[in-house]
This record gives sequence, structure tokens and C-alpha cells, in this order.
Amino acid sequence: MRVAVLGAGAVLGLLGCATPAEEPEAPREAVAPVDPGWPMREVDTGLDVELAEPFVRLVDLSRLRIGMTKAEVLALFPDPYEIRLRQGDEFWQYGFAELIFRDGRLRDWFDL
Repeated sequence: MRVAVLGAGAVLGLLGCATPAEEPEAPREAVAPVDPGWPMREVDTGLDVELAEPFVRLVDLSRLRIGMTKAEVLALFPDPYEIRLRQGDEFWQYGFAELIFRDGRLRDWFDL
């Protein structure tokens, strides 16, 4: 059994176990870009984009007081986007709050 192991080692020693030498790579030829046949779209990388206005505006609701007139409220917060009438109350909708009027005076409000 020792003879077989030594014999295999001797054969490997005679044949060698070196890896073949690597051949140098041939220089690659420059490849021309392929024309797709239609105009290429230009990529806009500019940062001059107009951002959308946020829905919620930072407002100071602490300036509201129960009993204010509609004119006083409009001086603070002009242009509600919706006004609804329901059971004698008038509801003014803003993106940030809902104001409730009764008999022309501010009765209550809710943050949204």
C-alpha cells in the first residue's frame, strides 16, 4: 500500500502540477455605439423643479376667538375653499381647519 501512494506521488512529481501559463489578452477593439434608429431622449439632471405647495399650511389658530365676526376671521384667514350651510350653522373649510359660524359670529373651530 505504501508503494502505491509513493508511486502516485512520484508520477505527480514527474508530470508536475503547475497551472498552464496565461496567455496575454489581445487588445480589444473600440466598439462604436449602436444607433437605435430613433432620437435619444435627453436626461434632465437640473434641479430647477417647481415643488408643489404643501396641503397643510402652518397657521396660528391661537389668533381665533369665539365671537369674532366673519370679517375679522377673513382678515386672518382669507378665502375658505368651501362654505356649507347646515341647520343654521355656516361651516368654512380650509386645508388646515374647519370654522363654524352661527348668526354671523365664530362659534367653534377644529384643527384638521
